[in-house]
Amino acid sequence: MAEAARTVAITGARGYVGALLRTTFKVAGWRVVSLVRQGSPDQADTLLFDLAQTPSPTLLDGIDTLVHCAWDLSVTRRVDIWRINVGGTAALLRLAQRTGVRRVIFVSSMSAYPGTNQLYGRAKLECEDTAVSLGQGVVRLGLVYGPGWGGMTGALRRMTRLPVTPLLARRSHQYTVHEEDAATAVVRLASLPEIPVLPLGIAHPEPVRFDRLIRAIGRADGHPAHLVPVPWQLAYATLRAGEVAGVRLPFRADSLLGLARPAHEVPHQSLATELGLSFRPFSL
Repeated sequence: MAEAARTVAITGARGYVGALLRTTFKVAGWRVVSLVRQGSPDQADTLLFDLAQTPSPTLLDGIDTLVHCAWDLSVTRRVDIWRINVGGTAALLRLAQRTGVRRVIFVSSMSAYPGTNQLYGRAKLECEDTAVSLGQGVVRLGLVYGPGWGGMTGALRRMTRLPVTPLLARRSHQYTVHEEDAATAVVRLASLPEIPVLPLGIAHPEPVRFDRLIRAIGRADGHPAHLVPVPWQLAYATLRAGEVAGVRLPFRADSLLGLARPAHEVPHQSLATELGLSFRPFSL
């Protein structure tokens, strides 16, 4: 592959998933351009990109592949989520189409499934629809875990360090993916002649019960969790009230809703197998 065809731009490159992808693409021999919201744009292969602002018409010049990971999790109102995340994603994906970016992968979530009530999942679904309408790829990541302890897994890890860990939605489940498997899968998809234009699940197909997940995280971190069952509806109402009051909280109400009402399956598992993607069973 020519050098120009091995240049990937990654939005959210300083986040948990974005940083994993940045490292894995570089190891695979790609030139990586990091699109970040803050910092110095003078650093080599670093450009400023903010979902809340109209992207520069030249932002993606010289880019062959775009992987869009950025998402503003600080906003909690629907109007702000749609204005910043949904609108900003649509503007970026359309820019990629106009400027001839050959491959685009929108990084979605297993929280995005038809019928979800979670704002995050519904917003991701709308972004997926935009990507598919433009002939671009979509990956739905499961709950990413591993030694990086980032994202939702990092939040759950902090929860297990409390003197008493609330066990919320204990009979619920999550589909998980090890961080190495997730990054390797995205790099492999970016290397294909054509990326499938559909939501492709990036997760092991066996669901992991939430109570097992929490116990495993606590053991792996050396802080066995002291679990106390708490109705998730009560916790959700408490978190939502705090958000409405403007209180800064360590956990979002909408995230809790996603844990309590997960997807029922990993989409297009057979296609992932055909493409040579493999995901290890959950283990910490």
